[in-house]
Amino acid sequence: MAELVTTDTRPTIPGEGVPPIPGEVAELIRARAGERLAPLVHGLFRSSLVLDPVADTEDAEDAGDAEDAGDAAGAGDADGAAHDGVAGRLGGLPALPAGTAWPEFGDRPMQLLAQLDCAALAAAFLATGPDTGGWPLPADGLLLFFHDEWLTDFTGRGCRVLHVAAGAPPRPAPLAERGTPAVPGVPVRAARALSAPSYQDRELERLFPDDFLIALDLAQDLAEQLSRPAVRVLGWCDTDTGRPEGHRPLLQIESGVLAADWGECVNVSFWITPDDLAAGRFDRVRQGFEIA
Repeated sequence: MAELVTTDTRPTIPGEGVPPIPGEVAELIRARAGERLAPLVHGLFRSSLVLDPVADTEDAEDAGDAEDAGDAAGAGDADGAAHDGVAGRLGGLPALPAGTAWPEFGDRPMQLLAQLDCAALAAAFLATGPDTGGWPLPADGLLLFFHDEWLTDFTGRGCRVLHVAAGAPPRPAPLAERGTPAVPGVPVRAARALSAPSYQDRELERLFPDDFLIALDLAQDLAEQLSRPAVRVLGWCDTDTGRPEGHRPLLQIESGVLAADWGECVNVSFWITPDDLAAGRFDRVRQGFEIA
């Protein structure tokens, strides 16, 4: 992948194009930020993918309860291949290739939170047209997102992201016997969406060093204009969780979208640096989570 490019306002992933900003949003930015700073605010927008559960379909029925069915590895087939617009699953059992160990943390198997088909995600990302930029994640294979279901590590180390080849069958694991139940699988579809920074993101704050309230009001306006999804790939952080220094969100999942008991935890997120994202170094991903 090409060398990382840095602008005055934020790191830019090569090929990470942003679709045109809707007219009403652009006008709102001009009203808050003024003509001089409005282009800099525009430059902060990122593309993302919103993942929505597939409801009332055979795929959703087949996903069922991962602990009972054991077939929730892929986006539709046992080998993890996506079909009919399905871009992966939340939860379920992973399609781990032979020789790839099930990730553990603290001598416990980690819990699979998502298995995403890179080719299906890329197709959704590029569906708005080639002029909006390329796909910053791998073009093929599967991304598997594991985490420590006990959420005991506040340094962000209790997670693992694997990029593996598609084609392996679901891997059973002694999750329930060792205190980590599998999450029932939920198929998802992907759609590209704009993502804007919040008042907690320093990139926006730095544009208004003399009046932080402008950044605060602008972030609120943008949050009202752009919907907050339950699951987002890439983009900006949608929650009040802490932001690891020098990292950006890779995947964000609200607790309500999964049949999982996280206690008072309301969301889990995976974070990566721009350099590691550009180079595909997913072994360095960090975890974040928010307690209500």
